[in-house]
Amino acid sequence: MFNRNDWERQAHIISEVLSRAPGLNKEFRIGKDEFARRQLTTYKAIEEQGFDCGIVYSDEHYCGDVPYLGGNTNINIEPVAGIIGKNGFYLMAGLEGGYVAEQLAPRSGCKVTKVEMLKLADEEYPVDAMRVEDVIEECVGYKPRRIALLTPRQVLPLSIYEFLCDYAGSNAVFDAQKIYYKIKYEKSDSEMRAIEQASLIADVMMEGMLSIMKPGMYETQVAQWGYAIASELGVEDHGFDVMVTSGEANRTLIGKALNRRICEGDYVHIGVAPKVDGLTACERATVICVDSKDKLTESQKYWINFVESAFKTGLEAYIRVAKENLPARLQEQALVDFFAAHESEVCKRLGKKIDFVRQKPYTGTHNSGYTECQEFYGAITLNSNEPLGNQIVTMLDVAVRGFGSRWDDIVIPGFDYALVEKTLGKYGNEVKVLNKLPVNLQHFVGRGF
Repeated sequence: MFNRNDWERQAHIISEVLSRAPGLNKEFRIGKDEFARRQLTTYKAIEEQGFDCGIVYSDEHYCGDVPYLGGNTNINIEPVAGIIGKNGFYLMAGLEGGYVAEQLAPRSGCKVTKVEMLKLADEEYPVDAMRVEDVIEECVGYKPRRIALLTPRQVLPLSIYEFLCDYAGSNAVFDAQKIYYKIKYEKSDSEMRAIEQASLIADVMMEGMLSIMKPGMYETQVAQWGYAIASELGVEDHGFDVMVTSGEANRTLIGKALNRRICEGDYVHIGVAPKVDGLTACERATVICVDSKDKLTESQKYWINFVESAFKTGLEAYIRVAKENLPARLQEQALVDFFAAHESEVCKRLGKKIDFVRQKPYTGTHNSGYTECQEFYGAITLNSNEPLGNQIVTMLDVAVRGFGSRWDDIVIPGFDYALVEKTLGKYGNEVKVLNKLPVNLQHFVGRGF
């Protein structure tokens, strides 16, 4: 049942939060010169490896590879693909998706073509379409002898791969995704500007949702205000759906908001990933649904303090690795060592022996860009022996879980998951946390009670 009084009270709180939002340029877009640089850099990189052209693919979920070169950050419903060759970048779209692409792609200087292969499977359109092979040969200037697949094999549709093999021969099609990974990993000043702005929007979204949250609300009711704030501040898309998980739903780690009621005293994880012109920032945090810090239990204080201390450890290590140009793996090692150092303390609390390092649920840092975490390159693991890139964006995502390999494999009774995640910008040897909110966000909770 809709409660008008509650909704209007929440709207009033949100309006107050928005009134303090920083000034932002809603119309900021990556410019044509940037796309020309990207296209030339990509073509030179594949040409140096002996390729005649490169193939990229994107859909609504894996939405970066084509827009990076084509500027069509508004992908909707139909997927898109593209070819980079000596004659430039040719964007291929379906017979509806082509119109969508034509809205924004002209800023990149690419040519938009419409092909049957990428249309909705069972529909017909009165649109003149090109043959894919004709698009390729116009881009390259001839039938290519060596084709580079720049999009990860985990994403590229089998239909495109099979077409290319039939067209050019299976011995002419090569996995060359690492070439493209490395190009997209380094960020331009314009890309950093977009992500910096998105990071500030993430702050406002987080503050707003936490400020209206109260027991009895559905997770989706909290999430709606995140979307509202984002839209008001100019966000056209998100790196992932707004996350609100409470109680045992925290075991999803990355679950979206559902029609589940939040209970007083619940651990609540909230996460946002607003985009500015397709480039993603992120911010996630765990709080407790109480109206006063005095109501936090000893256990809740312990785990919130633990994950915040772990985050600070990870951040300090990242700063040191960046400043001294050290192997990136040392940052991940610092997080592993932090967990190991607390193992005996945690085991004593639990009254049993556990391998506490395994309660660190995932790698603590990953690359970002046109996707929040699906860049397929740049995560820091214990095998990352090279230094960090020069100008890059990294999501520092430090978490601890209370369960094992399965949903009901309870390792730490009464505790499921807590985290802190923020967006970092590395500018040469300098590191900035691009979100401006503090690590602990508990003080925002309670206004909505």
